[in-house]
Amino acid sequence: MQILRLSSTSTTLRRMLVLPAFQDCHENNGLGDMMDEDVMNNVAVRVKLSLTVWDFTLPLTPSLPAVFGISETVIEDRFCLEHGTKGWYDALDHHFRWLLQYRISPFFCRWGDSMRILAYTCPWPADHPKANEYYSDPRLAAYAVPYAPILSCTDAAKNSLRREVEILKTEAHWSKAYFYLWDEPLNMEQYEVIRNISNELRTYTPDVRILTTYYAGPSGSELAPSTFEAFTKVPNVLRPHTQIFCTSEWVLGTREDLVKDIIAELRPDLGEEWWTYVCMGPSDPQPNWHLGMRGTQHRAVMWRAWKEGGTGFLYWGTNCYEKAMIPSAEICFRRGLPPGDGVLFYPGEVFSSSKEPVASLRLERILSGMQ
Repeated sequence: MQILRLSSTSTTLRRMLVLPAFQDCHENNGLGDMMDEDVMNNVAVRVKLSLTVWDFTLPLTPSLPAVFGISETVIEDRFCLEHGTKGWYDALDHHFRWLLQYRISPFFCRWGDSMRILAYTCPWPADHPKANEYYSDPRLAAYAVPYAPILSCTDAAKNSLRREVEILKTEAHWSKAYFYLWDEPLNMEQYEVIRNISNELRTYTPDVRILTTYYAGPSGSELAPSTFEAFTKVPNVLRPHTQIFCTSEWVLGTREDLVKDIIAELRPDLGEEWWTYVCMGPSDPQPNWHLGMRGTQHRAVMWRAWKEGGTGFLYWGTNCYEKAMIPSAEICFRRGLPPGDGVLFYPGEVFSSSKEPVASLRLERILSGMQ
């Protein structure tokens, strides 16, 4: 009986502690009573709580941008949606708004060959009323502008890109904009593509921001005698064609002292920033979002980014399950990846008739870590 009562009490406490909005707690400092019903034994338990309320308010706009990917192709396949239809727009809009409550700045993504990526935050073009609604949302700390020619270099794609930039660069929220073109470029040929795209974008506006992720220097180059030194010299190769240098935490391992070598190569006076990301690695005991890791490891991913001095964070995927063609299909993690990598929420249809996504415990911990 006593064990059951304690279990009921702990469940109630857990519900209180994981509330997304701390504004739901209205008690002043001091003691408070709350009642909970033991549904198994119909026994009322009164618990005295001592609550300390700190006098601060979390900023509506996260101070450290956390941009997380949502695979549009996974949504299209699982929910049987045709690209560009009303159902497609509704589904993307629903996912975007749902993730915003976790202090995440979402971007949708479609992958091309050799790790090219079409990344965009708003499914609608910049001249659509929905676009300003998306980009002006104060909960959004950063947004990806679609570089349409990355997957289909047609005249229509180029004209669409030009219109997007011409409209967005006049808006107050333009300072939140970035382009994410290529994930982890590996060689000088891929670096050259980034340079060429940068030159094109800079003809539209000189203050464009391009984000590039990487975990090593380009192969086939002679940047430095050692692998790590070549990694730190990447800014010298991509300047002025990248403004957000986003490096893998896996490279650092447990060597936090190496951060100074990365930062030393950056030029903040030119608007350059250092962001970080996790993908596959690092592994236990370092912070990451794999299944089986401790809660502290899940929360500490964002703590680490802040402590090391990064000004932003990227995560490649939140819904990257194995391919399925019906919403209620069992969730399977992708082969070759650590369990849970690239998956932070699940379709509600897997568990019930609800269409509301279901957050993983890891996503709840990401929120508390950022808060």
